Amino acid sequence: MPVAIRAWCVVSALALSAAGVTMAAQAPAEPSGTGDRLIGWDTYRRLDRLPYLRSDTQALQLSSFDRSGGDFDLSTGNRNGTGGCLADGGAGCVIAEDRGAGEVDSIWLTRDGGKVTRIGNIRVELDGRTVLDAPLQSVVNGALGAPFEWPLVANATQSPGGVYVKVPMPYRQSMRVSVASNLEYYHVDYRQFPTADGVTTFSPADPARDVLATLRKAGTADPKPAGPAGAHDKRTVELPAGAEVTIAEATGPAGVSAIRLQLPEPTDQLLGGLRLQMDFDGRTTVDSPLGEFFGAGLGVATVRSLMFAAVPDPGGSLSLSAWWPMPFAHDARITLVNTTDEPVDAIATDVTITPDARWAPALATGRAGYFTARSHAAPTMPGQDWLFADERGHGKFVGVSHTIRGFRIKTAFSDAAPYFLEGAERVYTDGAASPQWYGTGTEDLYEGGWYFKDGTRFTDPLTGQPDRRTATAGCPDYCVAVYRLMLADAIDYHSALRFGIEHGKRNMVQPDYSSTAFLYTQPNDTLAPGDELRPADPVSRLLHGYADADASDRLLVSEYEGAEDTRPVVGSVRATNAAITFHVDTDPGNRGILLRRTSDQADGFQSADVAIDGVPVGNWLQPRANTFHRWLDDTYLLPPSATAGKAQLTVTLTPAPDSPPWTASRYQVETLSGPTD
Repeated sequence: MPVAIRAWCVVSALALSAAGVTMAAQAPAEPSGTGDRLIGWDTYRRLDRLPYLRSDTQALQLSSFDRSGGDFDLSTGNRNGTGGCLADGGAGCVIAEDRGAGEVDSIWLTRDGGKVTRIGNIRVELDGRTVLDAPLQSVVNGALGAPFEWPLVANATQSPGGVYVKVPMPYRQSMRVSVASNLEYYHVDYRQFPTADGVTTFSPADPARDVLATLRKAGTADPKPAGPAGAHDKRTVELPAGAEVTIAEATGPAGVSAIRLQLPEPTDQLLGGLRLQMDFDGRTTVDSPLGEFFGAGLGVATVRSLMFAAVPDPGGSLSLSAWWPMPFAHDARITLVNTTDEPVDAIATDVTITPDARWAPALATGRAGYFTARSHAAPTMPGQDWLFADERGHGKFVGVSHTIRGFRIKTAFSDAAPYFLEGAERVYTDGAASPQWYGTGTEDLYEGGWYFKDGTRFTDPLTGQPDRRTATAGCPDYCVAVYRLMLADAIDYHSALRFGIEHGKRNMVQPDYSSTAFLYTQPNDTLAPGDELRPADPVSRLLHGYADADASDRLLVSEYEGAEDTRPVVGSVRATNAAITFHVDTDPGNRGILLRRTSDQADGFQSADVAIDGVPVGNWLQPRANTFHRWLDDTYLLPPSATAGKAQLTVTLTPAPDSPPWTASRYQVETLSGPTD
């Protein structure tokens, strides 16, 4: 959208609000067809369904992270571009591959300061058909036309230092993403489903112009689909120093669909010292610094994301808006708390609440989660990842607003580097010892690159660095405020989530961090550990009727990659190219089984066809490889149709003819109990 038009939209929206004109509130629609799962364009067309949770979806990432974990030399940067190609194939270099049903949600790459011409073509193959094959630079420049237009694609000017493709691309049977050559840094975020039910393979023939239009209006309007009009609770409140005041109360079932605040005299100190609290059904799920909740963690700035905004008004006030769908079954209360020593006068508030009876059963059964914001601020700790969220229960992670206050240091590659940006994110779910996401750098998580190309400010619908300061306005030396929304690439978890990020390579520098993570949560687990098989143990093989041929056992002394990659783990691993059969006990009341394997990932692209009780259910492919830290936990989602009502399963794994030996030290049955439709 041209700058002049965008500015006109913002001013027009503010003028309508000042005149008392309000948009229709949004009401949640009951999911149908594919159940509660959002697939493809529905993620952006049906944001009212964002609170719904799935127990049969897992989000994964493949990236070029440094398989060694990096050295302990503070003067050098990380080598997270050394992950390289997973294999030869496709356009030349395969960077992601999957078998079964799923969806590619975000592809990010960079090299040469963000100019990606030398990478050549990017090719995306879904279900055996090529849906994209063009020069990457042309793709991210928007030359292919809708749906491959900004902001679903971005070049290194629009997303400083990096390029991305965020067109959601579902597939029913297989996926492969490849580039021609000269690869450096990349990540591919994708989801896996246990069945192809309700999945339609992506076609570029649908330009999704409505989705593009919604994204281009980010920060000016509620992105959720129109629904019944909600009730507006409008107040003007005085907030004495050290006091709190309620700005909205309601009884349910209903949903808060919009929050709008107007601060008459905004300051950086005020945005840091006021807190927003939300209580839903007797629990406080939000207690956040006001500025960071709206993406302005350093203070007054312009933020125009899809789900929240901070827009300075022409008269000097600041408008703050949030459009997250926030359901509740019984009651809700929203409060402002003043932790500063100064009173605040005449804060205008407007909270939109829409009654809807369907939220009560959805929340009671765990089909939907409560909107949650996890906020904390502290100095970072040497050797420990900063945690955006450390959760128990089930839910999904949908975004983060992150504020960093640090110092530049002298390195081998720069006289003054904001070295904390060398830190990579690591995401663990459901007790796995391996991260299912392992990124390549802090600015890469926010889909820029090269320290955001010397600190360029930007605010896109899904990612941004809206503020960057150097030794000014309360910043000791180098400070940034960044955000990322993860809607299509939301990370589902069933019993636990640990989402952390390094501060500098191997957490070697100690800036002050503050973060507000956005989630939908339920306190109860939907995953329970069950039967366990250890293939290298003769007793365990006997008890589980385990059979294979041409197998060998070996002792492995190595580590898991990620936050614990200096801690040796000792165990026995069994490897074979022959078919493997065993039985495991299961809960007949299961809603699907997550079969977790602990293996040796020295050889990548291990692949095996999976059958349950003699019926084929898919292919288990693991394209990752690491010869430095060889232990790996990965999981395969068994469909409920193959497991429901059964107290025992016979599992057959048949390694593919072109696969390296299939390795396993342990198989763990995890029983899903949550709703799947």
